[in-house]
Amino acid sequence: MTRTPAGRPGTVRLVTAGALADLAVGTLFAWSLVAPLVVADVGAPRGSGPAVFALALAVFTVVLLGVGRLLARVGPRRLLAAASLAAGAGLGLTAAGEQPGTPWLGIGLLFGAANGLAYGVAVALAARVPAPRRGTASGLVVGAYAAGPVLLGLSSPHVLPAVGWRTCLAVLAVLVAGLVGLAAALAPGGAGDEQRRDRVEEPVSRTTVGALWVLFAGGAAPGLVVFAAAAPLAAARGLGPGAAGAAVSLLAAGNLAGRLGAGWWSDRVGRLPALAAALAATAVALAGLAVATAPAVVLTGLLVVGLAYGAVSALVPAATADRVGARAFPAVYGRVFTAWGCAGLLAPLLGGRLADVDGPQVGLLLLAVPLALAGAALCVLARR
Repeated sequence: MTRTPAGRPGTVRLVTAGALADLAVGTLFAWSLVAPLVVADVGAPRGSGPAVFALALAVFTVVLLGVGRLLARVGPRRLLAAASLAAGAGLGLTAAGEQPGTPWLGIGLLFGAANGLAYGVAVALAARVPAPRRGTASGLVVGAYAAGPVLLGLSSPHVLPAVGWRTCLAVLAVLVAGLVGLAAALAPGGAGDEQRRDRVEEPVSRTTVGALWVLFAGGAAPGLVVFAAAAPLAAARGLGPGAAGAAVSLLAAGNLAGRLGAGWWSDRVGRLPALAAALAATAVALAGLAVATAPAVVLTGLLVVGLAYGAVSALVPAATADRVGARAFPAVYGRVFTAWGCAGLLAPLLGGRLADVDGPQVGLLLLAVPLALAGAALCVLARR
């Protein structure tokens, strides 16, 4: 385990702990792979699978708001240990449950809470990495969160029919709890000893927090909307079933690649220029998707939207840490992250419209509004 000369955990150890935790709990976003089977077997109302996922995201966001205070009181290691127990219990309970309310408790509450704890600690650990490597660290940590569903998506078509969803969830419970437990062992054990040595790089003003919030909301909204309607959108543009499946895969691949690559790139060109490039790429891709029907243009546009969304997801945590310092980061980022939840509300509002329109996609052009607000917020941050 690497350590710095001052005795603090080294960069490799911090990033490894954060990446392991996020890799494990990011499997929440693969819930749709088993949700129909779970709902049918336990007798829950039809269509309650997405509602369980929505509850998990709400719990995720609420718990993340409190991670800042909890880190100062109990430290990263204990919080990750609690996340390990909550994740294992939630997945295990769902795997063994027979009652309609089991998924709501196991996935919605327990696994949602585990996500808030583990993700909040993971990005806080990345924020402790020195600024010249902070973008790379953040990209690796949040990239791991996106990698979990990709891995499960590749394996589930072969494993689920062979062993059933209960066995799959039981095994996943052990794996997730074990990975988060390993992350806890690697994480710092003190209740804020290292944070007390850090100083806030500049006072945290409401203007800065507000600008970061608007930047995250406006930058993430296009990606969330397109993710919600990728396959129907591709079909509406005249692409066949095979191409529609490729559209979803390209979005997911772009999201992962954007998270991993953008952080590294921002360490070289600067956080704000990298964010500006992501917003500009999103605008160009949306314009192409709105008016074009050629398969190459549509698929390229979806790939670029995924890349830009992944970039925003990686760069906003790093930019927040740059602005407020490692000590204030957990509390501030908890508030900034609520922007992601608010942006997600656009997905059901606009996603249905994109699936029902055969001509120019006006709904996509409406996303120029949040993008413009994100650009304005970026200008505010640049001036400050």
